[in-house]
Formats: sequence, C-alpha cells, structure tokens
Amino acid sequence: MADALIEAIRGGRLAAVRAAVKADPEAARHPKYMVAAGRLGSLPIIQLLHRNGSDLNASYKKYRALSNLIQENPHAAADGQADPDRLACLTWMLEHGADPEQLSAWPPARAIIIAAFVGQPEYVKALRKGAKIDGFAAAALGDIRLMEKTLRADPDFVRARDHGVLTALQCAAGSRLPGAKTLDVAAMLLDAGADVAAETQSWGHPVDAVYFAASSKNLPMFELFLKRGANASNALGPALWNATLDFAALAIEYGGDPDRAAHENKPLLNNLICWGQIPQTIWLLAHDASPNIADTENGWTAVHQAASRGSGRIMRAVLDAGGDLGRGDKQGRTPIDVARSVGRDKLLALMSAAAH
Repeated sequence: MADALIEAIRGGRLAAVRAAVKADPEAARHPKYMVAAGRLGSLPIIQLLHRNGSDLNASYKKYRALSNLIQENPHAAADGQADPDRLACLTWMLEHGADPEQLSAWPPARAIIIAAFVGQPEYVKALRKGAKIDGFAAAALGDIRLMEKTLRADPDFVRARDHGVLTALQCAAGSRLPGAKTLDVAAMLLDAGADVAAETQSWGHPVDAVYFAASSKNLPMFELFLKRGANASNALGPALWNATLDFAALAIEYGGDPDRAAHENKPLLNNLICWGQIPQTIWLLAHDASPNIADTENGWTAVHQAASRGSGRIMRAVLDAGGDLGRGDKQGRTPIDVARSVGRDKLLALMSAAAH
C-alpha cells in the first residue's frame, strides 16, 4: 500500500489516493505522504490527507510539505508569476496550521527565506501574514530599514545564525527576489563586521556566502564578496558548479588560482572531470590549471581521473595541457593502468599514441 500511495500522490491521482487512504487510514498518516503531496502542490490531495489526520507540519527526511510546495516549480507560469493552484495551496495550508517557522532540509531555512531564495514575490506576500519578519528575513527580502534597526539593536547580529544555521549574509546572498535591495543589505552587513567566509554545512560539504551568491546567480553580489575579502581561489568552485563562466572569470580577475581551488576534498579540476563537466574542465585548463596535482585520498591526478572517466575529449584536453602519463598514484598505478583496469580501450589507444 505504501508504494502505491506514493505513486498515486506523485501522479496526482486523487481517486487512487482516496482508495489507499480508505484501505489503511493509519498508515496513510505517515509523514512521507504529506511531504510528497506538498511537492506535488495538489490541494485536494493535501486536504484529503489532512482530513484523515495527517500533520501539515510533518517532517520526513528533514523535508516538509510547506517548503516542498514553495521550492518545487516556483515559476510555472510563462510570465514568472506563481502557479495559481500552488499559491492557493500555500494559502490554504497556512490558514489550516502549517507553520512557516519550521525549517526544511536544504537550505535549512524558514518558509519566507525559502520563498526569497526561489525568487517568488507572491509566495513572500502570502507568507508575510504569519511569518516572523526579523533580521534574517530582512536580509533575504532586502529590507534595508529593518536591517538598520536590527543592527542598531544588536551589533552582534552579524555573527548570529537563524535557528543556528544560516547567517544573515547568506540569506541576502541566496535571495533571488526581483528588485530586492539585497546587495545593499549585504554591504551593510559586511560594514558591520559580517564574516564572508562563515560556513554552513550542506549535504556534503560546508558552504559560505560566496556559494549562495553563485547559486542565486547574483554576479554583483559575488563580486561584492570578492572585493570584501572572499577567497577568490575558493570561489572558483561554486562559480563553476553553480553559476556561469562569467563568475569564474571574475574569480580569476580577483586573483583566483585554479591550482588552489578544491571541491569535495579533490582539486577542483579533478572533481569536475570526475563528474563529466566538460565545458568547465576545458575552461579551467585554458586558465592554467595543472593536470598533474594529485588528490590526497588516492594520489590521482586529473589524468588518472580522465582515464577513469572515459571521455576522449577530456583526455585530449588534459594531455594537451601537459598531463603526465607516467605518474603513479598511491598504489603505483599510472593513468594507463587505470584505463586498462576499467576497460577504456579508446583512451588506451589515445594515451599510447600520446606517449610515443
């Protein structure tokens, strides 16, 4: 019944959801169903689950229905307006006890900050009626007056974290609200002593305000942080993973060194190759990233990584950039050994030709 109910919810099949709930009402109250219904944004299904006793504020794997509703498909209409059905669903949930102050999984933020992060003013307007509008919300909304008032009342606010997680600077950096004066708010926070390098733990690794600026594709914000002391080499990672090459070029302009850039405990170049990011890899090599820097775990260089990955285009790029085919990893294996072990015959031929 459990899998059938999830599939019925994901498919928006109200009759099938109704039948599953009737067959096993108690099981249907499990938090995962309400959370899935929130992602779908189907008011009839949410209402049906709610009438059966499901909790609108239930958490499943740290996700909640309200945050899922906001994050999923925020700009369904061609003109960027909120989907009317999702907006009606949001309003109904708030009127029936959904708590906008509860945190979601990622980003671990309150609903109004998440709405600012997805850049949907209509969601923000609906949430203002019941959400707490404090300094963190002010940062995400670009509310200069409230931020000034907050800092006057508590100068240490710049080091505080909302629910112990996001800083106000990160809230400003991650916002996509059109027309919001978040850049001015961020400058104000930096002037008051906010730490641009302060980190928050994400799923796999810690992230800072620069990461949020790259994720929101806010180039002026990204440049502000570089001007105000952000590590330009570290900024290359979020620029190449979350934004565009313009962001990476800006990081280089401010002194970013590709050979000092890392991501997920690997040299950035190696990490990009590992995940098959061809344009970013070629761009980084064109900006003098060395293909011969080894990771600390296996001793793999970018050439080893390319040999494992299997892309001829990447392998040619790292070899053209001076990749060393003779260097061994911590087990003494050369890139040719790696390619042979995983059956990369085309790469073997390419490397053999390059070696002679």
